[in-house]
Parts: sequence; C-alpha cells; structure tokens
Amino acid sequence: MYVLDASVLVADARPSEPHHLEAHTLLVRLASEARTTLLPSIALAEVAAAISRGTGRPELARHLTVILRRMPHIRFIPVDEALADLAAELAAQHRIRGCDAIYVALAWRHDAILITLDREQRERAPSSITVRTPAEELQGDV
Repeated sequence: MYVLDASVLVADARPSEPHHLEAHTLLVRLASEARTTLLPSIALAEVAAAISRGTGRPELARHLTVILRRMPHIRFIPVDEALADLAAELAAQHRIRGCDAIYVALAWRHDAILITLDREQRERAPSSITVRTPAEELQGDV
C-alpha cells in the first residue's frame, strides 16, 4: 500500500518537472498493478493549486482532479479529527510542515510506503515509516 505526496502527482502532470519521468513511470506501474494508493482528500486542492498556478490553466487543474478521482486504485481518505490529531502530533514531534504531516500521518496509520519528492518531508518523517522517492521505489532501494 502506498501514500503519494502531492509533489509526485504534480511532477507526473508537468513534463517540465525535474522528476517527471520517474513520477510518471511509478504512477503507471501502480495503476497497471492495481496497487492500493491512498491520498488524503487535501491532495486534490494541493495538486489543483500547483497545476493552476504553475501553468496558468485552471481548466487543466480541474481536469487532472477529475482524472485522479476516476482512478480505481486510488482511495481518497478524509482528513478527520483523528488523522488531524495524529498529523499535529507528528508535526510537533518531528518538525514537519502542516500539510506534509497529513501525508506522513496517513502512511503511519495505514502502514503504507510514503512516496515523495519533498526532501524535508522525507528526512523528518519518523524512522518507522518507509519513505522513498519515485526513483528509489522503481529501483527497489530501501
């Protein structure tokens, strides 16, 4: 089971991103293998904002969120009070930025592998959580 940080989804959607190829290859693999992939519900807003701001094309951002919603292997998880409390604890204890802590908490709660391109999120996540970049996951590195 996987949790994808919004950074991976944005890199996949924008060919100009430095890690586009790895992100895209991993997402294609996860979909083709029907690997359960969890996203916090906030991912939709994060991805839409990054795409709209980065491209100046809000219609593209909306289209991408529709595509994400239709992918059968992706499950959107609401940020309920329990997840928010866990994220707050992880944020305080490990000095993780707010929204980044939501992804970390989701991976913790579901014992999932967190895939991210965010260096700080990766370095500050608790050692009990497996955190990898798309390239590392594709190579099977730990």
